[in-house]
Amino acid sequence: MANENAFSVEDFLNAITTQLDRVQDALRLKAVNRPLTYALKDLQLELKVFVDLDATGNVRFRPAGPNEAGASSVQLAFTTITRPMIEENTISLASTRSAPLGELGLSGEEQQRLERVGVRNLAQLNALNATAGAKTISRLSDVSLDRLRTALSSGQPNIRVVKPPAPPVQPPPQTMPPRSMPPPSRPPRGQFGLPGRPSPAVDVRPGGDRGQTPERPILRVGPDARRLAIISSDIDSAARPEVRLNDEPLTIAVSAGDEIQVELPQSHTGGTLEVRLDDGRVYSYGLAVDRDEDIRTTDSDGWAPIGDDE
Repeated sequence: MANENAFSVEDFLNAITTQLDRVQDALRLKAVNRPLTYALKDLQLELKVFVDLDATGNVRFRPAGPNEAGASSVQLAFTTITRPMIEENTISLASTRSAPLGELGLSGEEQQRLERVGVRNLAQLNALNATAGAKTISRLSDVSLDRLRTALSSGQPNIRVVKPPAPPVQPPPQTMPPRSMPPPSRPPRGQFGLPGRPSPAVDVRPGGDRGQTPERPILRVGPDARRLAIISSDIDSAARPEVRLNDEPLTIAVSAGDEIQVELPQSHTGGTLEVRLDDGRVYSYGLAVDRDEDIRTTDSDGWAPIGDDE
């Protein structure tokens, strides 16, 4: 049973650095009225503790009591670092958005073994696999090769949804229109479709509402649509998919997290939309432009269905 007075090394260091950050913030406020003040340059601590290893593999310190023999001496020294030093010696924030190892079907013990070789998520596992190979990772981490291959295959990137991006939020009107003005029979088309209506989308996840993914989903957009949003999963920011319309590459206008937005040509008439992933897989869609004269109405607002051509 773990001792209640024991604390983990991680919690102890985080507590010290958090309090030092507060001191630094207070010095910034003090400098408003006191240009010359004093700061802590270095901090050194010597702890008399008993070092334990708990069931999860974490090192824990237990302070030595009065006249308690056998304690170890642990010396810790804190110094200051700058932002470039942090960026040079830590992982990028973009790589932390990748799926954690627990979502790849790995057990807690297997996750700990991979963490010892510097792997905490799918992006780091893919990077190490590209450099060293799965066999080397298996040998050094003591995780079976079959389990590693299963984790790598389950974490392959996938395209989830292709749709027009959401229209920009419009500020509320300052005044209400006169009551005598009749409401329009049909809302005008905006840049990304009909305002106030959900954007049509092709959901390519298997087992969706339609029962199964069509071989070639059809995405219908308005004639004024200028962009398409592609929502992916487990795609590294350095390996964004390539998007082509009729075999012509489209420009990526926005890239944020799991979503990218591509620019559509000014005078396009639809055709074959392809999303090519870095591993060679290709997602193919039919892009159709619904104009006023050929919209197949499914409700009072004239939205066309999304699915295979009839």
